[in-house]
Amino acid sequence: MVKVITQETFDAVVKENVEEFGLELEEARKDAIQQFTAQGVDLTNIVTDGPGEGGQTHTIVVTLTNLSRQLASEVLKSLEELEKECNIDLAHRIMAEKNGAFPLIVQSLKHYQKNSALRDQCLKTMASLIQGYPDIVTHDGIELLCTVLEEDSSLSTVTLVLNVFCHSCRMHENNRESFMANFKLAARIRKLLESPPTRNQAELIRAVVSDDDVRVEFGRAHDYACMIAEQENGLELLTSLLTEFQTEKTVISELLPTLSRLAVRNEFCQKIVELGGLEFVMDVLAKYYEDKELVESSFFLIKSLAGNDDVKREVSKGNAVPLIAAALGRHKCVASVAEMGCAAIAALCLRTPDNAAAFVANGVGQLVVDILKTHKLKVGVERQASMAIRNIVARRKDLTTVFIEAGVEDLLQTAMKRTQRAPTVEIKAALRDLGCQVQLHEEWTGKGASMTN
Repeated sequence: MVKVITQETFDAVVKENVEEFGLELEEARKDAIQQFTAQGVDLTNIVTDGPGEGGQTHTIVVTLTNLSRQLASEVLKSLEELEKECNIDLAHRIMAEKNGAFPLIVQSLKHYQKNSALRDQCLKTMASLIQGYPDIVTHDGIELLCTVLEEDSSLSTVTLVLNVFCHSCRMHENNRESFMANFKLAARIRKLLESPPTRNQAELIRAVVSDDDVRVEFGRAHDYACMIAEQENGLELLTSLLTEFQTEKTVISELLPTLSRLAVRNEFCQKIVELGGLEFVMDVLAKYYEDKELVESSFFLIKSLAGNDDVKREVSKGNAVPLIAAALGRHKCVASVAEMGCAAIAALCLRTPDNAAAFVANGVGQLVVDILKTHKLKVGVERQASMAIRNIVARRKDLTTVFIEAGVEDLLQTAMKRTQRAPTVEIKAALRDLGCQVQLHEEWTGKGASMTN
């Protein structure tokens, strides 16, 4: 079990080192850190760089005290200092919140809502405070942010408010539910998409439709994706933005993964294709062949669209297979691109033997083997590469020769033995369908005992 201490305990040990043992402040801190680390104490949430020389109060506490006085001359400076402290690490953000930072920022935002400089600084500081720490967001805070968004449509304010929204929704299902149910966030997103696109709009959609809160058994990410895609015309709006800003690489790099997150149902995948999404992504692969981020985002969308069997068959009709193979070959040394490329190929070849043959004809067999050689110990790459191999050969046994002759069996066997984190299930599936020797472990066997109702 991990041992934890309070901030007060750590500060008391530092003080004792200074007063009782005559150590310099920096020396006293280092000694305290060594003591607690040796005892197995987790200092992740402890601020170890304060208080200052000759004082017993941390910078954050002093800053919040000044902020609570609500003097305009001090508030801006205090907010800037608090933002700086919160950007250091999670421990500083926890200390700030324990001293009432979020309610104070909300209070300041209410008080200075008409002062553009102070309002914007409140929003910046709030975003710094809640990044990776969304539990502290309150209903009153969300309500105030929505009010600010309604009253000020300037690009700077909208961008700052959306940044706070994103941090509030990441890894926090309750906040997402509050935004969607109580504050009609889906309708707000539609309104935002009808205005010029910004990075924060796309990030907010992705944050809302992510199922990333491990504290809840079942999230509603799928429901929210359907709500945005179906009720608020999210698919039409995003695909129209892709066409409108087809020369803006930064915009495309945000829109593609966002569209991918909304392709959660069979009919949505088909609709994206009908709206020109698949044709557009192929143009991206052709035009921006050298841009690894756009290539990765394109692979992500292709993988999502391949959830529809009709879309997979559509891919084989055009020049999609050569484009995918060429783009993956260009960026095969980049782990994230290699992983997403293999995932896209695995999805396109699942139950589609014609696609499998087309990919192998375009050199993907040797390419996947090269990726396995390049990215040893990269579990994600090994998993997706194994699935790509398995799906290619599952219904086309004549294609196994390409992989066997390229030496894939030794690579997979070695990868499976190399580490306990290896994707054993996927590797064994690939070896089995390649016709290689593989030892399958039966997870459960009956004991032969009689069963009674």
